[in-house]
Amino acid sequence: MRRRVHINWAGRGAVSSKAGRFWSRIPVLCLAWICFVAVADDFPLENGKSVSIDLEPGEITWLLSKPVIRYSADPSWPPFSIRKGDELEGIDRDFIDHFAKRLGVRFEYVPTVTWDETLAKLKRGEIDFVTGMADLPERSIEVLYTEPYATFPVAMIMRNDGPFFTSLEQIERKGLMLAAPTGYAPTLYVERNFPAVNVVKTRTSLEALQLVSAGGADVMIENLGVAAHLIRINGLSNLKITGPTSHHFDPSFGVRDDLPELGSILNKALSSISSEEQLRIYENWILVEISRMWDWRKVALAGAVLLGLAIAVVGIVAGWNRRLEAELQKRREVEESLRTSEERFRHLFETMEDAYFLTRADGKIQFVNETAVEMLKIGFRPVVERLNIEAFLKNHNELAHILALLRADGRLRDQLIDFLRIDGSSCRCRCQVRLLTGLTEGEVGIEWRAREEESAGARSSLAG
Repeated sequence: MRRRVHINWAGRGAVSSKAGRFWSRIPVLCLAWICFVAVADDFPLENGKSVSIDLEPGEITWLLSKPVIRYSADPSWPPFSIRKGDELEGIDRDFIDHFAKRLGVRFEYVPTVTWDETLAKLKRGEIDFVTGMADLPERSIEVLYTEPYATFPVAMIMRNDGPFFTSLEQIERKGLMLAAPTGYAPTLYVERNFPAVNVVKTRTSLEALQLVSAGGADVMIENLGVAAHLIRINGLSNLKITGPTSHHFDPSFGVRDDLPELGSILNKALSSISSEEQLRIYENWILVEISRMWDWRKVALAGAVLLGLAIAVVGIVAGWNRRLEAELQKRREVEESLRTSEERFRHLFETMEDAYFLTRADGKIQFVNETAVEMLKIGFRPVVERLNIEAFLKNHNELAHILALLRADGRLRDQLIDFLRIDGSSCRCRCQVRLLTGLTEGEVGIEWRAREEESAGARSSLAG
């Protein structure tokens, strides 16, 4: 199947006030179109289907004159960009691979050692664009920004023995030391808007997190997806994400300001990637912490191994065969019952009108449903499941108060609780809360079911 690339003939560069000038352009435009379609016959298809991208004649001509598009990225900003030798891995690379397939051109990665070096190469014109760049007035380089290709709030990370702070105003008031990588969007924002904050500079986000972990700094702020990934894969177990702040620095592609055609082309290529494809990219790179709710699977696996050993031993005694078969049949029935129960639970859980949270007694969120994700307006379930529910409670003493009531009675009915959304607004919910035991041996949990009040009051800001 031939890849279809539609041209908007009424677009920029296709209209002239003089008829003669217009018709004189037709042979050139037709030649460009014929060449482009001839090359496009060999374009790889996306999932076996052709993907249409509406390019204007000037954009097609620019692509034909540019056989290789050179780009670079932050060499150490996982899971978005990770340098492996002279290659790039991560979310950014997956998006670039989609662009290459759909546009039929070659994208060449130019390795760098630091983010500052990447920006310097862009400024000198040695590369055409960079990935993972936030649109900030603080930057000293003229860049054309595409639409963002990901959105995560900026999270605040502190040690486990620290408080639950969620705003830069709190950090400034308390005089805490902030670890911040040089040249990154959150760092530039803090330097401009919170000059009183004590900042210690690092080369990378990982170095900043390690500094906080070692006690060399009190707090670090970073894109929530990046922070969760780095904490998990580097085993920084003494760190906690205290909650999302009200700030967003969503990554875009930053294009040289003398290449407007490339900026427009990348925007159109980005628009051609469906939300399902984007979600697959995110899930491929962002580590999802599995809820303890499903720990029975590990138990079942261990039980299966033990059962196998038992079968080998019992098989020596031929007289036990009938009894063994009965035991195996019973286990199959139990496993089938478990599968059926799980399917019923998942259906009930996902179709529930109430927002549902399952937390440990210390507030660490183990599981949520989509209704809770929509209520908090955070957009991505694994993000919520890495946080503490205190990050979403307007009154930071609420958890301790509720836990005390639960230990006295075991259940709360129609408890009014104010939740904070990711956009800074709040919502009042009528909650049914109960104490659970037996999630794992010796552990106590809390089940929250929240329904937003229709007469919720005015939303309040998270800042402060």
